[in-house]
Amino acid sequence: MSRRPVSRTAPCENPLFRVTSGVPVHRIPRPARPPTIMNPVSSRKYYRSLAPLLPAVLLNTRPSWKGIFGRDAPMDLEIGFGNGEFLNRKSLLEPGRDFVGLEISWPSVKRALRRLGNPPRTNARLICLPAGPALSLYFPEKSISVARALFPVPWPKEKHAKKRLFSRRFMDLLASRLVDGGAFRMVTDDPVLARWTLEESLDSALPLALEEREESLDTKYGRKWETRGARAFYYMEGVKAFHPDIPDRGTNPGMQPTFMDALDPETYSPGGISGETAVVFREFVWDPRRAEGLLNVKVVEGDFIQEFFIRMRRDPDGRYRLYPALAHQVFPTEGVRKALELAAAGPCPAHEDPAGGSGGPEAAGNGA
Repeated sequence: MSRRPVSRTAPCENPLFRVTSGVPVHRIPRPARPPTIMNPVSSRKYYRSLAPLLPAVLLNTRPSWKGIFGRDAPMDLEIGFGNGEFLNRKSLLEPGRDFVGLEISWPSVKRALRRLGNPPRTNARLICLPAGPALSLYFPEKSISVARALFPVPWPKEKHAKKRLFSRRFMDLLASRLVDGGAFRMVTDDPVLARWTLEESLDSALPLALEEREESLDTKYGRKWETRGARAFYYMEGVKAFHPDIPDRGTNPGMQPTFMDALDPETYSPGGISGETAVVFREFVWDPRRAEGLLNVKVVEGDFIQEFFIRMRRDPDGRYRLYPALAHQVFPTEGVRKALELAAAGPCPAHEDPAGGSGGPEAAGNGA
């Protein structure tokens, strides 16, 4: 079908055209499509079962791994399992060990679930969560025998260095979750990440040794870089040197109901705090028809960061009840409890943070 050329200068009054940056663009109306019905059989190309995936509801409190796996066996942890190829292979070859994988990408989790479902097994579990919060909240001390990270995101630019995972602080946290004599193994193709991780680990409870050798793990990225001419990779391995003293954030302080006696959406502006525990309030949205609001908040507790919405809904007695809008995605910590209290207090003077100093909204913003 031929299309008549459209002038780039003449104005266009036809409703089938819209103007973007002064250039008319032809918009062809399409007939309405019938609703798509998901075929349960076609979904098998993503995963056969969700059984290996630990739900967030379960993980609001520290789980019993012995209860999850139904036995007491050595547990291996893979940080960033990608498509799950290595985790799938190890869990099949070593049925006497239990395996847990951490990943933040849901498409990667789906691919790993597909692999773990053929054949089904009981010694592998997946968690869709960043490694720092997962280690802090869901693994007790001295519970992991071996931890691995295969080709993690390198973040090679200096301006992105703060995004690199294996800092000294993280290495100490990981060491606290390893059994005495437990090991950590990491492989990367990036020399910048290798040197940075090595330097970060030297004064930690998990010092690493660096060796350059050929890739022998038969992983997706190993094969990828080999096809591009890479023949040697950076292997780092270390054994827990001592047990570091890491604050336990896994205990659930309990979320008591939080209320406000009155709420004026025109003037509502809660104050945050800074310090070791920082609370930053970002945006408040009010729905006058429903008479309820949403408050965006960021809670920083050391290396554990949560960002969520606090819902404010009016009860029959006239008070406003405050609670996390998606409770199953918020982990009940002291910082979350403090955020609810500050939100209920409304406009308030500057708070004193643990380090001393003003903790008003500006200070809280700098502390995050």
